[in-house]
Amino acid sequence: MRQVRRHGRAGLGWPLLVALGCSAPQAGLNDGVLRLPKVLREVSGIAVVDERTIACVQDEVGSLFFVDLRGERPVRELPFGPPGDYEGLARVGEAYWVLRSDGVLLQLEMRGAQLAIAATHRLLLAHQEYEGLCFDARRGALLVLPKDPVGDGPDGKAQIGVYAFDLAAGAFQTQPVLVLSRRAVQEQLERLGVALPTRTTGKGKERPVLKLHCSELTVVPGSDELLVLSAVDHLLLRVAPDGTVRGGRALDAELLPQPEGMAVLADGRLLVASEGGKGRAVARVVPLP
Repeated sequence: MRQVRRHGRAGLGWPLLVALGCSAPQAGLNDGVLRLPKVLREVSGIAVVDERTIACVQDEVGSLFFVDLRGERPVRELPFGPPGDYEGLARVGEAYWVLRSDGVLLQLEMRGAQLAIAATHRLLLAHQEYEGLCFDARRGALLVLPKDPVGDGPDGKAQIGVYAFDLAAGAFQTQPVLVLSRRAVQEQLERLGVALPTRTTGKGKERPVLKLHCSELTVVPGSDELLVLSAVDHLLLRVAPDGTVRGGRALDAELLPQPEGMAVLADGRLLVASEGGKGRAVARVVPLP
């Protein structure tokens, strides 16, 4: 049985500590690397709380986990609901938003020392699984990233869409705010000289190949650009509102084997979190492309 100890005032500090076997302080963000506790081995989304704290969500556990970037405070778990396939996390003011893979958006808020589901919204795209979530202050919206392509035709299967959930209206927009064409993205990355994954042809030649199966997105602070993470390709894209790729960066698959979460820290550095597989999950500072 978990032991729960409440202390301090409610809010975004440390209102609830759940004994997890990981409650001892962890190593901090040293040399740009943050080793996450064992309970976050399947980390799937991260969000910045303040200059020294990130919130994390992971597959199958209906809780938020708060990690001290300095490694001085124990990891906290705040339960909010039943187990589920949770893929994305965003913070808007004092509220947190969690994206489930089946297209359910959960709005979370603090009620005393507890975290509770304040509202539930279902996204309205048929036959979609969802992977990424971020807050876009310019639009006043949450941006959501489906796993599946835009459409069923030849062109649609080669395109990835980004959609918006209008926070003021509480409504999901069924038309994408951004569409990325796999072919166009690959051509632009090649022109920019970004290293792409390759495959060997039947004749033994190496060919660049881009799958563009995206797992996360976030807004570049102070701009209208987005960072889009393609986990399977180990690529980070910097994209303009019209879909133009303005930069790209290949990620080291040994250092970030399965990148799933991404957030810009208060000091402007980009933090990318990777599932651990058989080992510990990590989050690493990655230069912006």
